[in-house]
Amino acid sequence: MTAILLDVGDVLDGRYQLLRDLGRGAAGAVFEARHLFTGRIVAVKMVMPQSRGANIPELRARLQREGRALAAIRHPGVVDVLDGGVTLDGSPFIVMEMLEGRTLEGLIAARTRLPVPASVAVALQLCDALEAVHRAGVVHRDVKPSNIVIVKATEGREVVRLVDFGVARFEQPGEDKLTSQGAVLGTPAYMPPEQLLQHGDPVDATFDLYALGVTLYECITGATPHQGNFAQVLLSVAREGPPSSVRTSLPEIAPALAAVVDRSIAKSRTDRYQTARELAAAIEEAVPGATRNTALLGPPPAPKGVLTGEQRRRTPRAPYNTPARLVLRDGKAIDGRTEDVSESGALVLSFADCEPSQRVGLRFALPMDGKIVGVEADVRWVRASDQPGSHGMRAIGLEFVQPPAEVRASIARYVQLMSGQGRAA
Repeated sequence: MTAILLDVGDVLDGRYQLLRDLGRGAAGAVFEARHLFTGRIVAVKMVMPQSRGANIPELRARLQREGRALAAIRHPGVVDVLDGGVTLDGSPFIVMEMLEGRTLEGLIAARTRLPVPASVAVALQLCDALEAVHRAGVVHRDVKPSNIVIVKATEGREVVRLVDFGVARFEQPGEDKLTSQGAVLGTPAYMPPEQLLQHGDPVDATFDLYALGVTLYECITGATPHQGNFAQVLLSVAREGPPSSVRTSLPEIAPALAAVVDRSIAKSRTDRYQTARELAAAIEEAVPGATRNTALLGPPPAPKGVLTGEQRRRTPRAPYNTPARLVLRDGKAIDGRTEDVSESGALVLSFADCEPSQRVGLRFALPMDGKIVGVEADVRWVRASDQPGSHGMRAIGLEFVQPPAEVRASIARYVQLMSGQGRAA
């Protein structure tokens, strides 16, 4: 059967109109969509038939398993799956709640590191989520800052949500394993040694708890213990394991908390915490008075004199994630994604270098209708972690230069909705 190629503007399964592209990768694509009957805004994930070099049957089977895994968990700290189905060409899709928030990756990039109380609060919420994940028989296998989203609940409280279960292990009777022999799934810097070295150890909760320990380390320091491409991380882990003592890398925090992080990323899995509940209890013991409350969704701190508090009040911003492209004066293009947006500017994340104090072109999809627009912007600041081993993500603060009226109006409407009851049709 001929593959169906869907894109922005098309209607999926006669029910979901695709509004804008949220991101594409080797495994498929995620779109913002509107349910035509209810008007609800959702996120739709599907395998794209044109994915080059991909094992399409395996990707389709994995997407179905992701939907079933999410349906089995049902926890406030895990993204909800709402619906799913199969297109006429046999391609599955899953429909999830649309999360409008900031990724932990973006927050670390913009602030270089997070305060210890906030880092601990994020870790404790993730422990709660992972306890539910593991109880449902699921191992995420790719816990990392880019798969962690901070959103505001209806009462204004911030909630940490775990997303992207695309490589999750979900054991159900009668289901075949999907991982090809010799394949390593996940992100090297967050993988435990046994996963990287393929020792044949069973996939269990300790995989995710190691990754959570690395994430907590990164929140506090702005870097991961091991860095580089797969081969570099593999060599580092094989030779050294995690740093001989995390305590020497975290001198500014309580020794008890440093010891918890140290144990979380121990080289031997038997030396680590075995359950999310055990890790949470250790964190709470190490940090008396620790809470699960965060206040991370305010505007990112900018260098002195760049964006004043008065300017921020005149142009409030809201979390907004969409692919973006910067075109520099020499014609070079930098691809990335937005993290938040206001009538006066945007925060863009990219792994490419970008010098401050230059004028660039910015192309991105507008909120509300997904229309691709181009605006001029001045690069006001660029921030990256100053820690050795940081993964190179740049946070780029942009100020729009005389944006068209339709751009301002679309963003203003979106920010207004986000400051109220959330997205609407």
